[in-house]
Amino acid sequence: MSAGFSNVRFSPVAFLPLLLSVGLVAAYWLLPFVTQPLLGSSTVAEVDASRDANEFELELNGVQLVLFAAFIVGIGGVWGLLNPKLNRAVAAVTALGGVLVLTYFAVFFLEYFREDGGYLGAMGAGFWLLLGLGVVMMAQLLLPRPDVPTETRLGSLMANQESAILLALVLLLVAVGLSNPRFLAERNLLDILQGNAYIAVAAIGMSMVIITGNIDISVGSLIGLLAVVSGRLVVADMPIAVAWLAPLLVGAGVGAIIGLLVAYLKIPSIVVTLGMLSILKGILILWTGGARITGMPDAFYLAQARPLGVPTPVIFMVLLTFLAAAWLRYSGLGRAFYALGGNPEAARLSGFSQTRLTMQVFILNGVFAGVAAVLYATQLNVIQPTPPPGLELFVITAAVVGGVSILGGKGTVVGAMLAAILLSAIRSGMIFVNVSPFWIQAVQGVLILVTVLVDLIRRNRQAV
Repeated sequence: MSAGFSNVRFSPVAFLPLLLSVGLVAAYWLLPFVTQPLLGSSTVAEVDASRDANEFELELNGVQLVLFAAFIVGIGGVWGLLNPKLNRAVAAVTALGGVLVLTYFAVFFLEYFREDGGYLGAMGAGFWLLLGLGVVMMAQLLLPRPDVPTETRLGSLMANQESAILLALVLLLVAVGLSNPRFLAERNLLDILQGNAYIAVAAIGMSMVIITGNIDISVGSLIGLLAVVSGRLVVADMPIAVAWLAPLLVGAGVGAIIGLLVAYLKIPSIVVTLGMLSILKGILILWTGGARITGMPDAFYLAQARPLGVPTPVIFMVLLTFLAAAWLRYSGLGRAFYALGGNPEAARLSGFSQTRLTMQVFILNGVFAGVAAVLYATQLNVIQPTPPPGLELFVITAAVVGGVSILGGKGTVVGAMLAAILLSAIRSGMIFVNVSPFWIQAVQGVLILVTVLVDLIRRNRQAV
């Protein structure tokens, strides 16, 4: 075991989250969950997969929280086994999963038990097993655990941005779900994740740019242009692979131009990208003439595929986020980005080339914008001639609210992904509680101001 773990005692309790995750999946997929009078015993997974069999309109809103809870608890369990120092944080994540499981039971109770109680009495062993697992997931937070270093204790870990966003997301699911259970329906939860996954992917590149002390406000127009590039190529009978790869190359080229102007001509990035925003919008309008792009072949729609039942955009979002997070933390170039944003002069004295790093980060940002553009272009059967309004603000907000310091040098792409999901969930939740979705702009502004203020306070405390 490495020196970093030498002062931490490994506890058998560390296996509990992983076992609870397996138990949740088993209860959902294997055990008889409901007994229907005419159809006999079945699992909710079977009923959910065959809507025709759901003759009694069995309440399924919220049951997707069970698999979501199993996922986050399973990830936490693996995390805790790899790093025993974080066992208290994993216990907190497991308890949050328990909150989600118990929320499903509250939703079921509110929907049916108050009416006639019939369905509650017909539930099978899997239903009650889930209830027991949810209680255990909450109660395990009280179990004694080995002492851990101060910086990895629960209080310190819950103070970071990623933990705060995850907690806010869970509380939002619980609050809006209890108010309107349809918010927890499978279609809506998938819309929250799948429909905005491309924003989370774009936020990865934006996070890298902001970490270096720069910003890119042209990313929305760039995504719109690259989506049109992809659609025009495939409509012109180019191979689908070319239509998918071209936006990445064009995005890297545009990023290189921005990086050149910022790094070598010393023009502030906000000025360069403001000009690039207007240029790209002009090109987009002149090229498309305001006409939508249609007639793409079925194989082109990458974002509509579901390998193993999981939407492709969600796979891209999660995979690219964690790969980028590991690369930023463990690669020399990733650490150089943090050094450049944290203290440019110290980075220069350490041998890092500021011009080269700036070029590289804007090129990477262009590549991630290209991936986001492909996901955006292939999620619907029509490509709009203009990007969604305020897309660049949404991407920047996801990065900043996710904990990336607007002053540079700090932040993670995991926080940016969680923030993108949270903002999407807030927008959807507003609709379900009858609040105008136009308030999302105000919410984004408040979140940015609060996050920047907290970051400044944190920096001032560290400087004392």
